[in-house]
Amino acid sequence: MCASGKTAAKKAKRRKVVIKFLELREKLNDSFVALCLFGNDGWVKQRALSSVRQVYGVEADDGMSFDTLDAPTTDDIVYACMSGSLFGGKKVVFVRGFVMPQGKQMQEVKRKLSKLFTQDDADYCVVFDLDNAKTLDGVDGVEFVDCNKLDGAGIGKWITAYCRKQGVDADPIAVRKLAEYCLCDMSRVATETQKLIDYGKFDSESVDMLVHKDVEYAVYDLSKLIASGNVQRAMASYKGLLAQGEDNRALFGLLYNFYRRVYYVKTSTELTEDKIAECLGVKRGAIMFAKDVAARYKPMQLKRALSAFVEADGKLKAFLDEDEVMTWLVFRLATL
Repeated sequence: MCASGKTAAKKAKRRKVVIKFLELREKLNDSFVALCLFGNDGWVKQRALSSVRQVYGVEADDGMSFDTLDAPTTDDIVYACMSGSLFGGKKVVFVRGFVMPQGKQMQEVKRKLSKLFTQDDADYCVVFDLDNAKTLDGVDGVEFVDCNKLDGAGIGKWITAYCRKQGVDADPIAVRKLAEYCLCDMSRVATETQKLIDYGKFDSESVDMLVHKDVEYAVYDLSKLIASGNVQRAMASYKGLLAQGEDNRALFGLLYNFYRRVYYVKTSTELTEDKIAECLGVKRGAIMFAKDVAARYKPMQLKRALSAFVEADGKLKAFLDEDEVMTWLVFRLATL
């Protein structure tokens, strides 16, 4: 093969193909030797690992057919693969905390791993748990699986597919409502989905009856009513939260934080939702809700809203009646 042909083949070999989490199960096969689970959702990573183990028939944590390595060296990974599975079949080696060395050692490590992952008829599969896929850039034979947090559409697909497997029809409106009530937190979505399946009915009424709204979602509901200028309904929503056992000071803090996000979203149009969520240290779903409310305000109105929170905070610190202060605040925000 000519030099240009070898270069093209080498580039093709190292081309990174990313598999979406929702597509992983249907694409898994015996030819996979190394998988990199990268992203920021621990639940998604655990489900991806479970899928690998189920497909390869590896259930027991026996250190023989399934081995877990924490912060291993390259030699540790090679040894675990070469030891093989005691009961035959494919061995799964789960690697956490792997750090790629720098300098001259990096190329040697990449060479060793590439050789390990491109073996013909390999009877092992190495699964890396990494925050960043770039750690394994330049290593041949690795399949990359996107395990970042799912958006609303992705969560909806997961709920619908899971319900179908369990023989339950999920109403699309109920599916969307469940994802919103859980702020797109997959660990909670999975729990609540199973609850509705066990109940035997997955419609909007069942979601309202059985699924407790995340308090952040309840504050979002209240904020939408406030932003609409409907004072009566906003007051009723606020009183309803108190009746459910929410504390005035806790509600003040949640509402204040929500409006801070709304202001940040309104004035940071150049940033993506993911970047804003990262900057504020919140879930992406919380930013989606803030963006929805932000669309109902002008920047100057939000400045006045934050000033109202400062004034209300002063009243609370002066030990004025908490209910009166919060009632004043809700009215003030609804009439900006």
